[in-house]
Amino acid sequence: MMGLLTEENQEKEIILIDGTSSAGKSQTAKILKTVPFYESTDPNQWVQIDSDMFVGSDGEERRLKLDHPNIRQWAKETVEAGIVSGLYRKDGVDLPENPYEDEYIEGTDPRNWYMAQEVKVGGHNKIIIDDIGNGVLKYLPNENIKNLLLHAPIYILLKNVGERNERGNEPRDPKDVLSQYVQKYEATKQKPSIEIGDPTTELTKDGLIGLLKSNGLDDEYINNFLNELGVDGDGVYYIKVKDSYMTPTTKLINVDAERTVYLDQFKDLIK
Repeated sequence: MMGLLTEENQEKEIILIDGTSSAGKSQTAKILKTVPFYESTDPNQWVQIDSDMFVGSDGEERRLKLDHPNIRQWAKETVEAGIVSGLYRKDGVDLPENPYEDEYIEGTDPRNWYMAQEVKVGGHNKIIIDDIGNGVLKYLPNENIKNLLLHAPIYILLKNVGERNERGNEPRDPKDVLSQYVQKYEATKQKPSIEIGDPTTELTKDGLIGLLKSNGLDDEYINNFLNELGVDGDGVYYIKVKDSYMTPTTKLINVDAERTVYLDQFKDLIK
């Protein structure tokens, strides 16, 4: 009995690794020898929970287990996740009552709710949350979470995408990855501190244009991307986290060219 009580009262260790696709989040999680949450049989093993685990046919089954029983049949018959049923009810659609629907926060990725539910009720004590955003924090406001933002400089990011696509391992469109990038980061001519940006990677407009062209991106896209990033003239630029994206709990880690130093920083932060 005492063993059961100790396990129930054990404080969870939860780490959010936030970053664009191909920034190196999965590689980072491997340090802790994580396994997908649905493969774990040991509550004290490090498990990984990411948004991709709730898409596709297998992902639907994982969502349905966390949905309220009232809404599962509707969720099976529609492409939508059960948690968003309240949006349909507001539009006058006749649906079974879903006691969970008010928990959905409009504007967030519905998968964030399912990820948070797995954290809360899945019985895992050591959890890595792997996502391309930090929206899951809205569903876990009272949890003690280490919030790590993994930033890969653009040249490393595109190299990772290229290597991934060559392997044929869940290929990524560089445009999608760069779109995620500008949601989090912006260019600045003032060298940022390492806590809020990357002070070691110097960028120029011409250099970025050449890099993006060499990765197959067209002129129109490149112009739009540079404008959104804030690279609109000559001189040296640096990258920093957007003020609107930075939170009081965010710990930024910059991926280095050798992709080794940042792993040591990760180890230090999770101790």
